[in-house]
Amino acid sequence: MSFVILGLIIFLLYATLSKYSSLFKTLFMIFIVLGMTFAFFFYGLYFFNENDIIVIVKTELNMNYFFHVCAAWLFADIIVIIKIIMNYRRYLEVNS
Repeated sequence: MSFVILGLIIFLLYATLSKYSSLFKTLFMIFIVLGMTFAFFFYGLYFFNENDIIVIVKTELNMNYFFHVCAAWLFADIIVIIKIIMNYRRYLEVNS
């Protein structure tokens, strides 16, 4: 497993397990999580304009496989975002 993928998994776990005390912090973390996914997606689309295969972390991806990876990553992001919102709502319930 690559350290980049491991770093992404650790970041998503951190985002999932953190406490969110303000709406700003919650929205900022959601923006960061989705921003990384869409930055990767648009980087791949830009790269596929010139090449048929993209190499990421020493792995060759064609366009079909790239879209599957992005879809799986977006699905994981949706789960993380739901957990972030639940953590924020739970914090508000306990501290109000």
